[in-house]
Amino acid sequence: MDFKDCRSMKVVLVSHCHLNQNARLWKCAECPASCRLLVEGLLQQEIGIIQMPCPELMVLGLDRGHIAIRSGLESIPAREALRLLGRELAFQIRQYQDCGVKVLGVLGKNGSPACGVERTSRSDGQGPIDGEGVFIQEFRAELRRAGCELPVIGTMDAEQDAALAVVDGWLRGKY
Repeated sequence: MDFKDCRSMKVVLVSHCHLNQNARLWKCAECPASCRLLVEGLLQQEIGIIQMPCPELMVLGLDRGHIAIRSGLESIPAREALRLLGRELAFQIRQYQDCGVKVLGVLGKNGSPACGVERTSRSDGQGPIDGEGVFIQEFRAELRRAGCELPVIGTMDAEQDAALAVVDGWLRGKY
């Protein structure tokens, strides 16, 4: 398909809580609404934003501070739900790619038991530790199944400039 209109033909996937701090665990929000610098920077570069679902909210609910979140996400039913979320995202990505839209990459949420990329938390809720969150593990597996190769990096709310620098590198063809 040949889209001949004003769209930029560029998108990036962003973790849910970067765009909606209200989904964060109680007392963990770092911004009132969303990571404004990140959002504004992406829009200034005319990059569409795909908001990933919040896996913790979808599987464990909003009031999840009373449980060990990673342990909850590692259960068999939770993993199945996360796999389905990952499969749905991989399908969207494949649709964009098949129609010529450049999917630049994925901005995960370091420190998250679900969306951490380089850093996550332990099953007992302590951390952070090196490693991937449970959703990122399932999502990457679904990307491989769909034949999608994408850079996936972890970001922090306090490091929005660094996230934008990575996106700039993606625009320049650097992974």
